[in-house]
Amino acid sequence: MKTSFEALNTILKGEHMAIDQYQAYIDTLTDSPLRNHLIAILTDHKEHATRIAYYIQTNGGQVEEGAGFPGMIAEWKTRLANMREVAPAEMLKRLYDGEDKGLARAVQYSEQYLNSAEKEVLNPIFSNEHDHLKQLQNLQEGLYNNI
Repeated sequence: MKTSFEALNTILKGEHMAIDQYQAYIDTLTDSPLRNHLIAILTDHKEHATRIAYYIQTNGGQVEEGAGFPGMIAEWKTRLANMREVAPAEMLKRLYDGEDKGLARAVQYSEQYLNSAEKEVLNPIFSNEHDHLKQLQNLQEGLYNNI
């Protein structure tokens, strides 16, 4: 069984993976509304990571920084895939899938291993990440016509 700090650090690693993935795609884009949308989501993930790390540290835990080995592999895969030009639709699909899987895992860890006070810290983060999914879906569906 995981301790709550282990579970929170696992969720934190997921945030770092998201940061790395968004940054890898943003690095391939020139200035555009799509790039700006992705930067806004990236900024949210950075803030989420900071909030989770702060909670861990101020409650007696030790923060494990970075995405770990699985995160490094995921980032390498993304950067290799980006060596050829990636169409915005494919980029958005990959980001959506990653965001969806990451959020599902984080919610699962939260339900299994965290107490109500810890869940309360994560609820606004999870809500914000649901918003990211909606934004990415809207971008995929072309509802933001200026990308």
